Amino acid sequence: MPRTLATADDPPRPFLEIRIQGLHLTVEHVPYRLLTLVTTLGGAVAGVVWYPR
Repeated sequence: MPRTLATADDPPRPFLEIRIQGLHLTVEHVPYRLLTLVTTLGGAVAGVVWYPR
């Protein structure tokens, strides 16, 4: 899609934007390292909990 004057000046949309009363949280990019860490730790904890059964 070619860029036009209307779309050339628009800033990129954030990945995640949360507004709750006075709290405004904006995440610009997907935090791949954080997601990898949480997934790895969650899998390890699930294995530890499930293995003794």
